[in-house]
Amino acid sequence: MPSVRFLIGLVTVIVVCVVAAVLFSRSGGTSTPSAAPTTLTCVGGSEKSELMADPEVIRVLRDKYRLEVNFQPLGSYDQVQLSTDDLRARKVDCLWPSSASAQSVFEAQHQGAFPEYRAENLLQSPEVVYAGPRGTDALVKLGVVQQRDNRYHIVNMKSLLLDYVLKKQTWDGNGATDLRGPITVSSTDPAKSNSGFVLAQLQLSIIATDDVFQAPNIAQARRALPTMRALYDAQGLQARSSDSGFREWLTQGGEFKSPLYAGYENQLIQQVVQSGANSANLLKNVRVLYPDPTIYSDHPVLALNTTAAGFIEAMKDPEIQSIAWKTYGFRSAVQVGVNNVADFPAINLAEQIRTTPAPAADVTLALLSCMKDAKTCQ
Repeated sequence: MPSVRFLIGLVTVIVVCVVAAVLFSRSGGTSTPSAAPTTLTCVGGSEKSELMADPEVIRVLRDKYRLEVNFQPLGSYDQVQLSTDDLRARKVDCLWPSSASAQSVFEAQHQGAFPEYRAENLLQSPEVVYAGPRGTDALVKLGVVQQRDNRYHIVNMKSLLLDYVLKKQTWDGNGATDLRGPITVSSTDPAKSNSGFVLAQLQLSIIATDDVFQAPNIAQARRALPTMRALYDAQGLQARSSDSGFREWLTQGGEFKSPLYAGYENQLIQQVVQSGANSANLLKNVRVLYPDPTIYSDHPVLALNTTAAGFIEAMKDPEIQSIAWKTYGFRSAVQVGVNNVADFPAINLAEQIRTTPAPAADVTLALLSCMKDAKTCQ
């Protein structure tokens, strides 16, 4: 039998060898090399550009999941209508639109083209209408907006659209101090940008149906398309990108540029975080109006292969989901409890939001066609 001293010595040698191997590996030795990160190309909505450029998000993806993402911004409906051949030629691994409707359009047009296809919604943000103090006060007096628990809700969107926008009523004619021009709800161009198109989808549900909580069918939608085109034409020139459009609204005068501007809830949160100590100056002239109901802008990743399916799992990481909410204002679609509105006490965010479903693919395509070409609205 081996002596006790021999056994102790043997164990010591083994321990030393293991420790040396670990230190050798960490110091760049070649005996256990780390796998190089896999680079994938993902085409997504511009509003996620800063999230995907965040150093901490990049670090988590690289260090924990061995992924690097080449993120290319493109409008939601432009990306999902790229042909199968074009997607393959560009070597696109995933799409990341800002709408469940865009996902349904992709699936209708590319059925069976990508055998490893998988999709999952990871982030979400409700469509809201941004306003200033003067326009908000006027709409409260008209009964279009109600204030509940220091939060503002558009309780009669149908009246706002049909009785004020389409009838070309003016702000100064309805008690809005210092505001001029017709009452309109501005947005990015719905033919090119999802934040504007979500507004158009909500307007269509309101106008085409007697029950706003029921998405319109194609027959109802076609009857309402001429009215939708009239609302579109009333807006005039619109920004092409959700990200740049909201920044322009803030920097060019807020409600003096456009008394009502539709966008994503997360856009204001992101600006408040970036403004830091100066956020009070920003918020004193901005009100968040929640349409009742509104439509959630979902952000599903459409993975075209197994590599991109790994990206879906990586983006569920609790650290990334927390960054997406606390820095960029995206509500989590996969983790309960992340979206604590108390994290932003100065903004008066709604904790619970009444929503209506987005239309199906056939209605979405008909509406999109109408926004692009007035001849198709008849």
